[in-house]
Amino acid sequence: MKRMLRVLAFIICIPFIGTMFVKPDKSNWKKEEEETSVLDERFEIRVNEETGSFRYRPEKLTELLMYYMVPEDMVFSSSEDYIEGIGMAHDPEQEYLKALAVVCRSNLTYIWECEGAPAVLDYEKLQFETADFSADYQSAVYDDEKDTKRREIKRAAMDTFGAVITKENKVSAAPFFTTSLSDMMMGEEGDGVGFSLNYAYELAKQGMDFYEILKYFFTDIKVNIYE
Repeated sequence: MKRMLRVLAFIICIPFIGTMFVKPDKSNWKKEEEETSVLDERFEIRVNEETGSFRYRPEKLTELLMYYMVPEDMVFSSSEDYIEGIGMAHDPEQEYLKALAVVCRSNLTYIWECEGAPAVLDYEKLQFETADFSADYQSAVYDDEKDTKRREIKRAAMDTFGAVITKENKVSAAPFFTTSLSDMMMGEEGDGVGFSLNYAYELAKQGMDFYEILKYFFTDIKVNIYE
């Protein structure tokens, strides 16, 4: 009787044991409580806007870039979704935004290092489109939908604070692109270009977390806290 119970218990546990071996390897992404990024203390980025010249720390500019790059028709909420087939509550918006935060921060850091790690980096060196970050970001506070988007971006940036993409222990550039409208998807691995802001959201809705999304677009990478 005891032998039969052991066999039955083993059979019941087989599905659970299987899941232990199919989980993605996330050993390269480690965020311990004692790990603190020093990136925000290293430099500022000077941005010339319509209302004047502003200096932003890397983490703040990461948020601003995210707000600017996310397709305008993409609507965010503060709730989690239940993903069919996964059987769990999942927040695809947050996983998408976390991946985007790491991409933006990695590019900032990569260019800063390429420029010789100056105390103040000119925004023009980033070769991104010009934007009036200050006015656009502040105006979002007075619009419920835009403010939700702003707060969700802030939360994702904080949850990945200081995290950058690395290759061979060096910060890596993370090319990205968007088709502007969120319902226009790119289905291949960046179509040879890099991180697709549109398709990354689709991957998040399929159940991928931010680390899996980054690994989908960029091969042989790690995600580490910048120290």
